[in-house]
Amino acid sequence: MLSSFSNFPLDLSGDHHIHTKLCNHASGEMEDYVRAAIAKGLRSMTFLEHLECGLRYEHQIWLTPELFGQYFEEGSRLQQKYAGQIEVRLGVEVGWNALAADELLAELERFPFAHRGLSCHFHFDGRRHLNLLSSRQEHIDALAALGADKVLEAYFASLTEACAVIPCDKLCHLDAALRHLPDIRLTVRHQEQISQLLRLMADKGIALEVNTSGYAVRPLPYPAPA
Repeated sequence: MLSSFSNFPLDLSGDHHIHTKLCNHASGEMEDYVRAAIAKGLRSMTFLEHLECGLRYEHQIWLTPELFGQYFEEGSRLQQKYAGQIEVRLGVEVGWNALAADELLAELERFPFAHRGLSCHFHFDGRRHLNLLSSRQEHIDALAALGADKVLEAYFASLTEACAVIPCDKLCHLDAALRHLPDIRLTVRHQEQISQLLRLMADKGIALEVNTSGYAVRPLPYPAPA
C-alpha cells in the first residue's frame, strides 16, 4: 500500500509517468490523458516518453527523433489549451544502454525535456537485448535460462552505472525487473547493490519513483516497501 511509504515525501497531486501511443505500448490521444487527469482533480501531470538507443530488439517501443518532434508539438498545444487547469510537463524516460551512452546523452540535448526519468528495460545477452519487463514467454524463458540472480545483479549494476552517467530527476520502477522472472529472490549481494545505488541517488539528488503500475501485477507498487 502507498501508506507504507508515509514516512517519505510523496507527491500524490499529480501523475508523472504517462506514456502515449507514440511508444506503441499505450493507447489514446495525449489530450485524452489531460482530460482524464483534470477529471480526477490532479494539479500536474508529466508525459514520460521512451528514449532508447543502440538496441538489438525487434519491436519499436520508443520514440524516434521525428516522433519526439510530434510529441513536443502536441504537448505544447495542450500546455497552452489547458493552462490554468493543470500543469502539463513533457518529459522523457531514458532507457540505459551502456553500449550507447554517448548517443543517449546526445539525444537528451536535442529536446527541452522538463523532467527526466531513468530506467533499464533490457538485458544484453551478448547477442540481443531481452526485455526485462516483457510478458512474452520467449523473453521470460531466455532470462530464466541465464539465471535470475545473474540477471538481477546485472540490472542493479546497470542502474548504478546509469545514475552516475545520465543527468536525471528520478529513478523509475526500481524492482520492475522482478516482474515476470520465476523463483525471484533478493540475495545479500543484491541488497548491497541496492544500498550502494540508493546512496549514489541521495548524493546526486535523484528521487526514487513510486510506480503504481505494480498493482496490475502484484498487490504492491514498484518498488515494494521491503
